[in-house]
Amino acid sequence: MKQFELIEAFLSMSDKEIVNYAKQYDVHLSVQEVRSLRPLVDRANITWIITGIPNSFLRDVEQIIGRKKLKKLLQYYDLYKQK
Repeated sequence: MKQFELIEAFLSMSDKEIVNYAKQYDVHLSVQEVRSLRPLVDRANITWIITGIPNSFLRDVEQIIGRKKLKKLLQYYDLYKQK
């Protein structure tokens, strides 16, 4: 359920608040990145709690913020699985 904390943040916080929120977890997002991510949040689905976040969604996020930042977010939200 941790992953939905971030989605909730996107729904309830301003761009600058999200930038500061992400900094708490050592993920440095720009306001432009946050604005680019917002449309993706609309695609979030409650069933992802059971099924997990689709790889296609994660690839879209990676295109916006890069692999390093995505990996940090996934590690914090217990979603990153090393192969």
